[in-house]
Amino acid sequence: MRFFNRGIFGLVLTVLTVGVLMAAVYVFKNAQDDRESRDKRPRGDRERSFAVYVLPINADAIKPELTVFGEVISGRTLELRTSAGGKLVQMSKNFRKGGAVSKGELLFATDPSSASADVQLAETSVMEAKAELTEAQDALILSNDELRAAKHQYELRIQAAKRQKSLLKRGVGTEAAVETAELSASSAETQSLSKRQSVANSKARINRAKTSLKRSIINLNESERKLKDLAVKAGFDGVLANVAGVLGGLVNPNERLGELIDPNALEVSFRISSEQFVNLESTLGGIKAASVSIYFTGLDTVIPAVIERSSAAVGEGMTGREIFARLVGKNAAAVRVGDFVTVKLQEPELQNVSLIPSTAATSKGEVLVVGDENRLRAVNVKILRKQGNNIIIQSDKLTGLTIVKQRTPQLGEGILIEPKFEGVVEIPVAPKDIVLTADQQEKMLDYIKKGRMPDGVKKRIINKITSGAIPKSMYDRITDGMGS
Repeated sequence: MRFFNRGIFGLVLTVLTVGVLMAAVYVFKNAQDDRESRDKRPRGDRERSFAVYVLPINADAIKPELTVFGEVISGRTLELRTSAGGKLVQMSKNFRKGGAVSKGELLFATDPSSASADVQLAETSVMEAKAELTEAQDALILSNDELRAAKHQYELRIQAAKRQKSLLKRGVGTEAAVETAELSASSAETQSLSKRQSVANSKARINRAKTSLKRSIINLNESERKLKDLAVKAGFDGVLANVAGVLGGLVNPNERLGELIDPNALEVSFRISSEQFVNLESTLGGIKAASVSIYFTGLDTVIPAVIERSSAAVGEGMTGREIFARLVGKNAAAVRVGDFVTVKLQEPELQNVSLIPSTAATSKGEVLVVGDENRLRAVNVKILRKQGNNIIIQSDKLTGLTIVKQRTPQLGEGILIEPKFEGVVEIPVAPKDIVLTADQQEKMLDYIKKGRMPDGVKKRIINKITSGAIPKSMYDRITDGMGS
């Protein structure tokens, strides 16, 4: 009896297992058939649209701003060099790196012994030249006196000769006396010529003495200059840099011992592209009319500057144009030579322009405008300036229109979009129910009743359709499944 009960129990389990397997096969087969039937149903094609951020265009007045980096340089630097070699015998207590000195302050001096001796020798030469000149002038006076005496003697001898000739004509004199008188006159003439030569020699001697004196004075001045140059003084108020040398040390001729920098004559050197330079030069007043502001790390305020000049040459291995701006104002004292700063140039105001992202336009200036029915159309605009990641365009053609903020490969002319304005939060709206006609209700009920779906879901959908209005999402799913 026990064995019989066990057999019946095993038979029941076997039947239940087979039943479960058959049910699983039936469910799988129905699901497979339902998917195949859905794949075979025609689906309605819908045009694809893209959600795109857009930007409204308004005509504005904009001052283009250019941002570059520059280096602070000195507009007034004096190299301090020794004029002669020797020992450093004097040195200012301020002669050190960063030392502030005043105009005319003695910085350093080398041993003046040799230069002082040269000055003394030059002074002696000047004294000798002056003495020679005085002697030559006295000799000229004496020569002139001798010449006058010789001329007077000659005149007397001529008169004596004339008198002897007169006596001879009257028969009183003799020819020998006439001849002796003429010989005496000739000798006096020779003496006069000799004295004239002495005067000429005296004048030449004076000229030579003057030349020698002038040469001696030049040598004296040169010696005094060299002596004076041994003591180097500050040419202007400034700060010392790159200082070398110690008191008592030996230096070579023309050796550089430091630099004197004027802190009130600082400039900023920066480069801009050739296109930017042309844009600045084409404005009223040229590049010098541009407003310049200097920003230095660690300084909250702005350092004003004034553009003074541009480089005459590009420079080897360089591009663009080098511009020099002079720092003005009290804040200029916060920077030093060699500091790197940010330079912002502001051009004169441009009228009827707009600032848009550079991603909104191509390199040729083509933008996409949102047209009728949210379809895109291409418009060419003129790009006036580049402002970092933005560009300034002439907005005559676009005033009041809306453009695509960022172009992407899938966007082009004729594409349908869903415009979105950046910064505007879209509030979700509850879907509206669609009211069904009697014909639509009949078709949908017939489709749902034939469909394979859980009974609970089918009943809920049938109730919704019977009510006469269903949500749009449900309407779209049913019509897609129906193929209409």
